[in-house]
Amino acid sequence: MSGLSRALRNRALFEERSVLTLLRTDHAPFTLGLLAEHLGEDVRTRTAADLYDLLTGDLDELRLHGVDLPRSAQQYCATWVEQGFLTRRAAREERTEEFSLTEDAFGALRFLDQLHAPQGAVTRSRLSLLTDRLRTLAQETDPDSAHRLQSLRTEQERIAAQIEAVIELGAEPIPTSQAIEMAEELYALALDVPSDFARVRGELERLHRRLRLDLVEHDGPQGEILDHLFLGVDAIEGSEAGRSFAAFHSMLIDPVQEARFHDAVDDLATRPFAAGFGRERLGYLQGYLARLRGESHQVRHAMTDLSRSLREFVRSRQFEEFRALADRLRRPQRLALTVAPHVRPHSRLGVELTPSGLIPHSVGQLRLHSPSESTAEDSLELAAAEPLDLDALRATIRESEIDMVELTDAVDAVLARRGTATLEEVLAEHPATQGLASIVGLLVLAQRHGEPILEEDGSAAAEQLAWTTASGALHPRTARVTAYRFTRPVGRL
Repeated sequence: MSGLSRALRNRALFEERSVLTLLRTDHAPFTLGLLAEHLGEDVRTRTAADLYDLLTGDLDELRLHGVDLPRSAQQYCATWVEQGFLTRRAAREERTEEFSLTEDAFGALRFLDQLHAPQGAVTRSRLSLLTDRLRTLAQETDPDSAHRLQSLRTEQERIAAQIEAVIELGAEPIPTSQAIEMAEELYALALDVPSDFARVRGELERLHRRLRLDLVEHDGPQGEILDHLFLGVDAIEGSEAGRSFAAFHSMLIDPVQEARFHDAVDDLATRPFAAGFGRERLGYLQGYLARLRGESHQVRHAMTDLSRSLREFVRSRQFEEFRALADRLRRPQRLALTVAPHVRPHSRLGVELTPSGLIPHSVGQLRLHSPSESTAEDSLELAAAEPLDLDALRATIRESEIDMVELTDAVDAVLARRGTATLEEVLAEHPATQGLASIVGLLVLAQRHGEPILEEDGSAAAEQLAWTTASGALHPRTARVTAYRFTRPVGRL
């Protein structure tokens, strides 16, 4: 590869990999330091309110040390979302937003960690780990049964020789320096795994967007993806990222694997080299599976939400509306390509279009608003008050409220002559002056002070009520309601 090819490839890499862009942004050292403290350790997701409170205190301390950070925590979080440091999503359990680091932000933090604590380029443990994995891969991919049996017998003889040596000479542990070296290699490998969750989640979200775009832009009647979704095939969980994560998740919740891992970490904590390796690192490994399980469940929930959202996007036929909108947007583009060879871009078409949005103007054309220019110079005078018209006031009240006093007097008047009265008998002598409002008022009085009329079978009887509308043209109205009987005066309410 020539120097020119390498240079062009590096330029493309700097343009495509966002992790390199993040390291070149303004205040990148402070941004990565704050985010690593609050989102890069044990807690990988925080609600917006919690993150704002933590960052506010940190920003105040940095300003006291002379760092120019003039904006608020909310503004910086919004900027970091735009730059690619943070991902903002709706919280599952609370009606708020939550923040987490992006895949590129994790990559930038791992790069800085490697610069802060560089490891030796050549170590025996790294070479041994690589050799063991290569040998295991070669054995498990060998289709020849004879070779496979020979490898297993060789391994069996080696283990038998080690057993004999331990029986005769006792167990001989490896040197402390070599043990610490191997533990540090495993610890570095363990640190890389949590950052993979952000990458898997990012891949699932990108797959979700691509599937939605395929549904919208597909020219066929349904499309292969649409058919799969209606047949119950989950495109997200069936993807390469989904299958890989599902296999990792199933292994993570395996109780046998969990017991083996914790037993191994507990045994390492009792070894003499544990003090040189560091208690904090051992504590990190002891809570490692619990931390991975929590992040794995978050990714699992995100995968389920994305799958449910995609299925709902299809079942609700929303994709058809988006396809229609996309077709309307592509139609003028196709027409423009058709007329482009015949019409120049600067040719006048004789058609005036009125923009539907705001037309920007120069800042120099803006004028400050002076309240004094619109202040009235005439003094305010008290207007002469009209005398209060009680009849007009009473009519206004009757338009907004039911005249229960009138209805009560009507019921009592009928009872004074009859002894008992039904709703129909009350309306026959005192029509509904307020239309439907009078009917409603009578029903309220009947429920409070009357008693329902029952049929011979014990069911509630019904009666037909008639009235006319109270406003405008008088139109007859009827309604069938439960029959009630008044047996005693209602009295004033």
